[in-house]
Amino acid sequence: MTLSKQAASLAVLHATDVLQPLIILPYAGRVLGPMSFGQYAYALAIGQLAAVAVAYGFHWTAQRRVASLRYEPAEIASLFAQVMVTKAVLFAVVCLVGLVLAGDVLALDRPTFLCAMLSAAGGVIFPAWLFVGLERAWQAAVAGVVARVLALVCFVAMVASPDQVALAVAIQSAVPVVSGVICLPFILPIGFGGFRSVTLSTIGMQLRNGWRGFLFTAVDTALVTLPVALVGHFAGYVAAGQYSVAEKFLLAARVFFRLLMDTLIPRVSYYAHVDPAAGVQLIRRSLFTVAGGAAMSIGMFFVAPYIILTLFGDEFSGATPIVRAMAIIPFLMNINTFTSNIFMFSYGYENEWTALNASGLLVFLVASYFLSFVMAEQAIVYAMVAKEVVVLVVSTGFFLIGGAAVLRTAAACDAGRVRRCLPASAPLEHDADRFRP
Repeated sequence: MTLSKQAASLAVLHATDVLQPLIILPYAGRVLGPMSFGQYAYALAIGQLAAVAVAYGFHWTAQRRVASLRYEPAEIASLFAQVMVTKAVLFAVVCLVGLVLAGDVLALDRPTFLCAMLSAAGGVIFPAWLFVGLERAWQAAVAGVVARVLALVCFVAMVASPDQVALAVAIQSAVPVVSGVICLPFILPIGFGGFRSVTLSTIGMQLRNGWRGFLFTAVDTALVTLPVALVGHFAGYVAAGQYSVAEKFLLAARVFFRLLMDTLIPRVSYYAHVDPAAGVQLIRRSLFTVAGGAAMSIGMFFVAPYIILTLFGDEFSGATPIVRAMAIIPFLMNINTFTSNIFMFSYGYENEWTALNASGLLVFLVASYFLSFVMAEQAIVYAMVAKEVVVLVVSTGFFLIGGAAVLRTAAACDAGRVRRCLPASAPLEHDADRFRP
């Protein structure tokens, strides 16, 4: 599959993941009422946290690994089986802990908690990482779109009163489960023979391999969920509401960056394995997309304030200075996507990449605390900018120095040595799909 087709498939998948919950939101609010809707939103949040724990870091590490194994069917089957079993073990642990906490620590009864856990269960059987890593994202997109549409229809047809909170949670949380069932025909050609290779040692190996990706995911999740709570702590609930409105523009930008990563990481990871210089050149050619980040930043500064006032009214005018203060963030995140999340992760700097992202969270927390004494409402925004600047400076250094070293090494090889180093295969755009159903 070409990069353009991969990107188009991922765009459809991510767009559906964003739009379907937004379409359901107003209907759920009217039908369930304030109290039941709050329980619904809380249960979905708990389910999402559980899904992050079960997903571990495999969307990063297993996806990169399968990208380098695209011509080794037996190895792909073994990796698929090992990741699936490891996720199943994590799901069992998270589910048991949640059942113990439900009703006391968690403000959910056990039936509703189990409904929310469908999201985590779906993460076990829906191997989106596999399809993205093999550059067959269209298969994940088909399963995801069909599952989202079915959930939308079922939600509107079946949820009709505040007493149906558990049903509402179950329908929305079951999207990954339905996706996994739909994609089963795409999995069959890969086969299930790999389950013979699953042992306790391979499960432990997958946990060791995935912890860095899990740490990044945990840090990224914290940076998305913590700001609203911190703004409320530093400046009160009104400021938290203003920040929440402004933040929606930043969340929309994150979808674009996720699309870039999912499109390029499999190809760059493959090149890093067989032709490192080609991977660096691909990253350099793809830097033109930074113009998209710049456009988002400009739009957030000049256009977003008018959108806020038009949609939410003058009561949310306090979101205007916040959204303008965070306008630089999409531009910074766009560059960091290439230099940190794509280059450092794919070219052997995984430990440094992990430490850098953990340090970024620390910078955010420290900056938030000290800036809160100076600018209560915008402290979190400038702390986020500080975090992105630190990641930008460090990762750009790695990219400039490490990328130049890769290109020098490639230039030093004569044509004969290059032919001996590269596998005898056709360009990726013309590869035969070995697993095509």
